[in-house]
Amino acid sequence: MKWSDLSWQQKTVVWIVIAIAGCFAPEIAMLVHFGGIEAAFAFLFVFFTPAAVWLKHHYQKARDSITLAVVSLQTSASAKPKTFAVQASFCCLAFALTGSAAFAMSFFMPGILFNSMLI
Repeated sequence: MKWSDLSWQQKTVVWIVIAIAGCFAPEIAMLVHFGGIEAAFAFLFVFFTPAAVWLKHHYQKARDSITLAVVSLQTSASAKPKTFAVQASFCCLAFALTGSAAFAMSFFMPGILFNSMLI
């Protein structure tokens, strides 16, 4: 696609992106002046490739962590209704006896978190 084929809205977006990128890489102004908009775009792709790789790596790590958490919760013994009912009843009993939600949760949470290791 040629520069002349773009609409004025697309050209405006391109110039805004180049202006923002110029804050981080001032040599873009010289590239636009001497090499044209194509050279500036080529430089932007080369300039932002390491950032894109870093972002992709961290996105993949976050996705893997979320997948691990979901699988762990699905296979946990706490996901079974009778185990959850026993843990919830102990939590409710602790809340009824002490009146403290924080104290009751201190009985409830370790059972949920470490239940698969205890069984």
